Amino acid sequence: MVVGNRRGLRLAALGTLLAVVALPAYADDPTPPPPASVTDVNRTLEELQAEAAAVQADFAKATIAYTNALKAAQTAEAAAKKAETTAAASKGRADEQRRRLGLLTAQAYQLGIPTVMGAESMLWSLAPVAENLQEIADRQTAITQLGSTQVAQYKTAMAAESEAGRTRSEAAGKRAAANEAAAKAKELSQQVQQKAAFAATAMEGQAADLDGASELSRQLQLARNQQALTRWKTYLTELTTAKVKPPAAAVLKNPAKLPAGLKPLTAAGAPVPGAASTVTGGRTIRVLPAETIRAVNQAFSLLGKPYGVGATGPAKYGCLGAARVAWQPYTTLPNLVGKVYPNYQAVPKTQVQPGDLLVMGSKSLGLVHIGVALDNGEMIAADEAKGSVVVTTVPDNLYSALRPTLGKPAKPQVSPTPNSSSYAFRCGNTATSYDIGTGAWTWPLADGTYEIGTPFGQAGSMWATGIHTGQDFPAAVGTPVRAATSGVVRIEHPAWAGNLVRIDHGNGLETLYAHLSAIDVADGAQVKAGQRIGAVGTEGNSTGPHLHFEVRLGGDPVNPMPFLATGSASVGWGGFSNGMIPSSKLCGLGSGHKLRCDAAAAYAQLAAAYRAQFGETLCITDSYRSYTSQVDLYSRKPSLAALPGTSNHGWGVAVDLCGGIDRFGTRQYQWMKNHAATYGWVHPSWAEQGGSREEPWHWEFGKPASA
Repeated sequence: MVVGNRRGLRLAALGTLLAVVALPAYADDPTPPPPASVTDVNRTLEELQAEAAAVQADFAKATIAYTNALKAAQTAEAAAKKAETTAAASKGRADEQRRRLGLLTAQAYQLGIPTVMGAESMLWSLAPVAENLQEIADRQTAITQLGSTQVAQYKTAMAAESEAGRTRSEAAGKRAAANEAAAKAKELSQQVQQKAAFAATAMEGQAADLDGASELSRQLQLARNQQALTRWKTYLTELTTAKVKPPAAAVLKNPAKLPAGLKPLTAAGAPVPGAASTVTGGRTIRVLPAETIRAVNQAFSLLGKPYGVGATGPAKYGCLGAARVAWQPYTTLPNLVGKVYPNYQAVPKTQVQPGDLLVMGSKSLGLVHIGVALDNGEMIAADEAKGSVVVTTVPDNLYSALRPTLGKPAKPQVSPTPNSSSYAFRCGNTATSYDIGTGAWTWPLADGTYEIGTPFGQAGSMWATGIHTGQDFPAAVGTPVRAATSGVVRIEHPAWAGNLVRIDHGNGLETLYAHLSAIDVADGAQVKAGQRIGAVGTEGNSTGPHLHFEVRLGGDPVNPMPFLATGSASVGWGGFSNGMIPSSKLCGLGSGHKLRCDAAAAYAQLAAAYRAQFGETLCITDSYRSYTSQVDLYSRKPSLAALPGTSNHGWGVAVDLCGGIDRFGTRQYQWMKNHAATYGWVHPSWAEQGGSREEPWHWEFGKPASA
């Protein structure tokens, strides 16, 4: 959808929307309306995210261009100096050969020997004669030898002069190129400084709106939870009104052998095992087993409970913990999502019913998330990104639906083997940063063939999810579209995209190319970065020719612009942008330092262990870093600081430490290397001694050893 960079819904409008769409709440479960302070703020969280993403991407692209220009200028300067050195040496050799020819010519002249080179060579080879002529015993031999030597020396001198001219010309060309590259780098440097100032100002302008927008996002989630609960209670009321007592699961397993008064429930033209239907007052009512209804009721009772890695309640719940509690005591789920899949009968995705276990993942990634199904394409799940048990949309990476009431699978179900990246996508949380590794990458359209259109995250009713899940690039129909990086092609034709190429790059990373007028690759083909895969079009839900480009991590769409600018994809948590996290969502460490709350809790444990060992407070110099401060640091130390908008400091999961830890080989540093991982803090490989950027002081919150 090409609509330009206009702003979407205002918070006041969304506040009104809440009042309109929220179904009547039951008296024992009220949902308060958003406070006035929330509905009065200027922009929604999605709008703030989209605006921040656009500013950050623009700054990132300018910075990358400057960095590349600076490297090009340095390379050109080195080439020019090398060429000038070569030219100087070549001139010296030419001068020496001319001097030698001059000596030979002078000898012939003083001896009265006719010069074979003629007067022209005499004029060309004038040079100081450095030594006296010696007597020549045999004058005739001297004439012969001198003539032959003079011809050879003339040729040598001419060749040396020609080479000197060539190297002089080459050096002049490379000096001009170096000067031009230096001028371009200087111009881009000024642009970066201007964009840095603009970005800092824009981010400061957003900061005041963040807390209000965050609160509205929370209120919208509460409303969504309540609406789902209301729909479920309406269903239970229908059963009660129809005087239907939900039967035991065992009697509903076989649609062909149902109790009297019940008929098979059909979906997608096929009977649904484990469920039934009944007709009352001319209406067909779905009948679910009593065990399923109990499981869904228990899942609803967990809404709002805080998320905790691996937690099983009663205070906190991990993604598997919430699903396990929901289905107890009927069945106890295994302790890993991958072990759940082989133990319960899978059902077609077209037949999903409330209470089914939905497992998310892929063959290349493994299984990473689980939820309890509801109607309307929703599920209840403990979501790490949102920090609690919530009602959320079933994600695109739904791998399978399982029905516990059907028992063991009729045929073996083998879980995909998890790879090293699967942990990063656990429980609805996408890794804060994702490096595509050593593979090459490129923009999907060539420079000069496109414009920047609707950004990622813009709110609007024209999108099924309520926000724009990709980045649009308006371009002429037929403009070649290229693979951003290498992977395996899957061709699809959904209504919204018309013609879609999806490329699986492995480890949970996918890119999508929509609205194509032509597809130039085969389904299942292996493609390389920059390879043509199709052409820009306006197929599907589109208002004009453009490429809709998406980057997905673990099935979740993320902002594509940092990926294109840096070759890595970055995404926040809770809907926030890097360096744009409201203070209310961070937890303090003391002395003004803050981190994401789970990282802060782990840091406190680490600091306590450090104090017990050394008898002193863990020394810290930097923690959460706002986007403004990232821009400021980058402008002062571009060779040390991360590109603004990509730093893990901006996600609140990185610290810079001091007090000895900031030097390789000290007792304090070695203690951190030996013990920090126990508390979830790691020293990234790039910061190691011998890494691409040695920083003993930099530590990041990662996977706790106990997880």
